Amino acid sequence: MKTLLEILNLKRLSGILFYTSIISFIIAFNFTDNPPAGGWQQQFLPTSLPGITDITFTDSLTGFAVTTVDADNSSYIIKTINGGDNWIISLTENTGRIFTKVKFLNSSTGFAVTDYEVGGGRLYKTTNGGNEWIILNNPNEFFFYDDISVLSEQEIWAAGNLPFDGGVFKTTNGGVNWQRMYYDISRPADRVYMYNSRIGFIAYGVLSNGFLRKTTDSGNSWFLLNDYGFYKMQFEDSLIGYKSDGNLKKTSDGGISWDTLLAVQNGNPVHGITDFVLLADTIWGINPSGNILYPNNEYRGVIFKTTNLGINWCFQLPDTSIQLSHYYYINFFKANFGWTYLQIGGVHTITGGDTVSYPLTLIKNLKLNIPKSFNLSQNYPNPFNPSTKIEYELQTSDFVSIKIYDLLGKEIKSYVNKKQTAGKYQIDFDGSGLSGGVYFYSLYLNNNLTDTKKMLMVK
Repeated sequence: MKTLLEILNLKRLSGILFYTSIISFIIAFNFTDNPPAGGWQQQFLPTSLPGITDITFTDSLTGFAVTTVDADNSSYIIKTINGGDNWIISLTENTGRIFTKVKFLNSSTGFAVTDYEVGGGRLYKTTNGGNEWIILNNPNEFFFYDDISVLSEQEIWAAGNLPFDGGVFKTTNGGVNWQRMYYDISRPADRVYMYNSRIGFIAYGVLSNGFLRKTTDSGNSWFLLNDYGFYKMQFEDSLIGYKSDGNLKKTSDGGISWDTLLAVQNGNPVHGITDFVLLADTIWGINPSGNILYPNNEYRGVIFKTTNLGINWCFQLPDTSIQLSHYYYINFFKANFGWTYLQIGGVHTITGGDTVSYPLTLIKNLKLNIPKSFNLSQNYPNPFNPSTKIEYELQTSDFVSIKIYDLLGKEIKSYVNKKQTAGKYQIDFDGSGLSGGVYFYSLYLNNNLTDTKKMLMVK
């Protein structure tokens, strides 16, 4: 019997759950699973909200996350005050805008930004720990935010990659006025990182068509560096810094040259390092790649760690009842308090992770023979009581299984379990006898997981 070990592949979670008015807009349930034997504890975000797009913690207990939109075209800023065990809604944005980033200067002052191509994005600010949010001025009417770098309440830098209204902007008076500091119509920047008011970096893309530029004069000029862009950047001082661009790299000369610490290459198990945390000599990194990691032939997400600034690497394997395939975001407060999350939940440590780590040689990357020609539709109706329909389409002849799981990973029912020819199919799931709540359904082709969606039964 399979568990959710193969289910929470974020890249394949494509359905947006439709929620009815019976679901409260103030969520305060406890979604924490029983703590595992190791140093990581499983946590879940409220199931009635869409997936998160960014997360940050201001201390060991207080954190904020921002989300994509739900079926009602609403997105949210959510807050926890107990380390991620419970979350409440701090702000509802009901205009279809999707939050992209959330940053906090301290426990009181923070910023959250959205995208939106029609009517522009929004820049929100709080000065009381998320109790209230105000909207600041945009750089221009149609600007939307791919990234921000916040140096103070007054100085904020923003990057957006729209061809005409995008570029890099800064404000030195808290958003009252903005000044465009960089613009290229063919490749507007989508990343910005400022070490201080004078020194900073902007980027576009992480592939060969991208760029990495640096300023040492507060953005008045930018010179091109011999490297690509970044997902995340963090500097210790004006010379020593780190960036993730699929590889994890280090510079000791202020970004002029970069050395690879953790590489993506043939035969290497690490694919797509995008987020990391630097804590003194320790670096934590995560991999949200669609190439699934198989430590010891188990379908698990791993967390990479070095305690000597990248000279030697190991990985940790969180022992959770619902096994997660990979992680998208990682955040630490000091050395012991850390979180690494998918869009719908993740793991949390208060002890600095597991006491046991493993060498990278125990990881092997397997190429799955997964058919590409299929479509798994969102069930309808959704929410449902007690039955719903699940449709799927095959372009080739394959051995098909549809499996239903509860939130704890227990397999509830299995359908089809035979070879089917190309065409459209439908199954009827009857939840009579089951309790209300969130369930997952997965499509397996030739015994390989291809897609998973979630559904809500209301009783």
